[in-house]
Amino acid sequence: MLRIVHAGDIHAGRPLSLELDRERGYVRRREIEISLWRIVEFAKEENAQIILLSGDLFEHIYTRQSWVKDVSLLLGTVPGIRIFISPGNHDPMLPDSLYRSVQWPDNVTIFASDNFAKVSLEDIGVDVYGLGWVSFTERRRLVQGFKPERADRFNIVLLHGDLSETSTYLPISPRDIEMSGADYFALGHYHAPTVRDIGRTKVIYPGCPEPLDFGDKGERGIYFVTAEPVDWEEDFVVTAEFVPMASRLVREEELDVTGIDTGEKIRNAILSVASPDIRKRDMWQLSLTGRLDPDLPLELDVLEQELRDNFFHLRLLPKFVPDYDLDPLLDPSNKSLEARFVRTLKELERQALKDGDDRAAKVANLAMYYGLDALRQGEIIARRRMT
Repeated sequence: MLRIVHAGDIHAGRPLSLELDRERGYVRRREIEISLWRIVEFAKEENAQIILLSGDLFEHIYTRQSWVKDVSLLLGTVPGIRIFISPGNHDPMLPDSLYRSVQWPDNVTIFASDNFAKVSLEDIGVDVYGLGWVSFTERRRLVQGFKPERADRFNIVLLHGDLSETSTYLPISPRDIEMSGADYFALGHYHAPTVRDIGRTKVIYPGCPEPLDFGDKGERGIYFVTAEPVDWEEDFVVTAEFVPMASRLVREEELDVTGIDTGEKIRNAILSVASPDIRKRDMWQLSLTGRLDPDLPLELDVLEQELRDNFFHLRLLPKFVPDYDLDPLLDPSNKSLEARFVRTLKELERQALKDGDDRAAKVANLAMYYGLDALRQGEIIARRRMT
């Protein structure tokens, strides 16, 4: 059975979010850089014969040469594993590329051209085809017309690109993949793990092994791919197992603050999210939703600083809307403009409900709150739905 580890989009050296303080920024940079060490260790434990790295291994502008030297030494510690690298749009094979700055071990192949090259692994019956970026943009459909030379081999295609008909990031048409007849397309560029079957071809983006920003939510990792030949035909059964690798996750959750009437209660509600260990391990984006008393002072940047020791990183987003006390405005003795406005809209809402017109009732309700927003806040605050 053929055993393959497929990873990509490590982006070593990538500048991190300015939201992170200096200490946490350094921690994240190192965690991203050393993710390749964990990947290689996993490949050793699983007795993998091949490691595929599908581009954006590092950042051309920001990566230190010493890191690339360390990577070369690392890959040389597993001489029995054949390693293939396809440079992408963040680490293109430019004249001054760091790929050219070190001596790579014999078990490493870097596809340095924008024309397909082939490496045959005779002992395991595998042909690996690959190409690399030679600039920061690539609009050509370089896969168009590609076909492996031998159908009796397990044919791997390794490259970094966009599964799209047109793109500035090496467009890869699904039709071109299907017509190629290759067994496995090992792709990079998408940061979310993605698996597709196109024709007889297994197509995989492993995503980034570590989240790089708040857009990389959920599990991040690599794929462990196995292939076994089908005895009665020149075909293979390909299976792909996602393997989580990230040392930290980006978590995005909503916290309903409706009914909370003090700052201390809001702090306690935020600290009720998950367990202390998970809060301190991961990077959190909490959207505060629902209705909140507009007179309650709530400075989210100050609150983030107050709670910083309880989270590895915390981002608070104000998605709540003002919750106005309507009782004084519904009092018939209140002759203010606000009160007359609220009573008029409430009467329209009641009449619509009586007539069975739920849509008109919702419109009246929203109109009432939008009017209060304009009168009290000086702006209209979008609401999903009010009841």
